[in-house]
Parts: sequence; structure tokens; C-alpha cells
Amino acid sequence: MKDNLIRNVTSLANGNWLGILNSLCGDIQYNKAQPCPNCGGHDRFTFDDLEGRGTYVCRGCGSGDALSLVAKVHSVNAREAALIVAPYVGLSVGHKADTAALESSKRKAEQAKAQEAVKLAAKQAKAATRALSTLKTCKPALASNSYLQAKQVQPFNTFELANTLHLYGDHKMDIGSLVVPIFNPKLSGLQFIKPRGDKHILLGTKLKGGFYPLAGKDSNQVYIGEGFATCAAVAECVPNALVLCAFSAGNLIHVALAVRKSRPKADIVIIADNDESRTGEREAIKAALAVNGSYIMPPAVQEVA
Repeated sequence: MKDNLIRNVTSLANGNWLGILNSLCGDIQYNKAQPCPNCGGHDRFTFDDLEGRGTYVCRGCGSGDALSLVAKVHSVNAREAALIVAPYVGLSVGHKADTAALESSKRKAEQAKAQEAVKLAAKQAKAATRALSTLKTCKPALASNSYLQAKQVQPFNTFELANTLHLYGDHKMDIGSLVVPIFNPKLSGLQFIKPRGDKHILLGTKLKGGFYPLAGKDSNQVYIGEGFATCAAVAECVPNALVLCAFSAGNLIHVALAVRKSRPKADIVIIADNDESRTGEREAIKAALAVNGSYIMPPAVQEVA
């Protein structure tokens, strides 16, 4: 028990953290923006309880799991926090943990994880179905599209909305918004880009590893970029290469790894976004290193006025 206190406590508490935290850290609600029990505020804290681990996100004092929150609130270290939680999970300090209870907790955690996976798959399937039905109402994008004109790039077989599309609540996409399919590897969702450049990914889209090929070239020269406009500009400069849009900086590495797996001998070049935060460059370097490729950073793209 002594050496495994933290592990045993967290195993037994898995899936039951909300009640425990409400006893030890004040009133906490699931998945709602609220004051942080440690650093206050108004809506900086969200308890999301991923995989039943009592995880939370706080813009003030940082994120973590339930045990770290107990440690923060009570100003103790992790072991001392485990000692505080122990009675709430039926552990008496100095005695061995109930093996049956630990196994039961483990099974519950695995079941919760499996249920989350089922829910996610259903959500992604719904998004793929909606993406397909939405594309049927769109029309092919032309170079005269407002966004494409502003960026001075070609459409590369994208689409545009022929009618206003209501996504959820009052959020809608305007007529003429560019529509970029997301494949993973089949159609999994859509990215919408308003004429003035505002972007939105269809809710539920399986984005991790998702991409859009700007050209159907079967080439071992592969460029992978973050945004459609940047990728389109590169595709026009290297017409014999395969250019893939990954839609986000964090997704560059996932698309790059998939390309490397399917094309072991490909020359992979990551296109870094030239942004002020340098996030684009950092993620591009990470992706390039992961696949033994290289990266380039084009000049900053002018924003739509």
C-alpha cells in the first residue's frame, strides 16, 4: 500500500471523481465553464473528466487530473493528496488495497473508455453522412469565388455553398463560402471558409490524419501544408507534386506519418505557416523530423481585407 498509494487511490477513484471533488474542493459541475476551486475567476475552469480520471482545464492555474486539483486546493504534494482522498475510496492507510475493488475500478474505466469510443465513432459517422449530403447541394468552386480571388489561388476541385447553411444554433455559413472536403481516408467531413476568411470544421469531423489532396498526382514528391490557400499556392508552383492540406498545425505530423507509411520512399516536404506565434514553424519542424523529411516556410500570406 505504502509504495502504491497514489496508483491505488487513483484506480479506485476512477469514474467517481466528481463526487469526491465536490466533497473536497467545493461545488464542481461536469463540463461547464465555472470558477476554479483553486484560483477563482468566473468561467476559467471546466471539469471534463476524460476517461474518468477527473481531468480539468483551467486558464488560470493550468490543467491536470483530479489528484492534482486536490493537491492544489489543499496546498499539498501528490502523495499527501492521495492520503486525503484515500478514505473516500475505502482505503485505510497502512492496509493493503482491496484487490477486487481495484480490478472492478479498472474494468469500469475500460468500459467507460469503450463507451466513449462508440460515441465518438457514431459522432464521426454522422458528420461523414452530413458532409456527403451537404456536398450534393454545393456547386463547383470557380476562380471567381470571393475567398479564392482574395488569396489569388485556384479552386483545385473544391466547392462553394449554393445556399446558406445552418450548422448549429444561430451559426451559419454564407452563400459562396468555400467548401473543402476532408478525407480520412474516405470523406469524413468538411471545412467551410467564408468569403472574408473565417473558417469552420463540420462538427464531428474525424480531423486527426484528415487531408485534402489538391492534385491527383501519383508522385513521390509530397508537400503537406496547414491551410488551403497556402497549399494551393504551392500546388500551382509544383504542378507535378502531390500537395495535401492538413487543415491544422497539429495535424501536420499525423498526415505526414500516414504518407510515410504508404510511401516509404517519398520525398516529404512540410509547408510551415508563417504566423506570429511561430506555432506553424514548430509543428512543421516536428512533422518533418518525424518522417525524415524537410520543411519550407513561404512568405506570410496576406489576409483577406
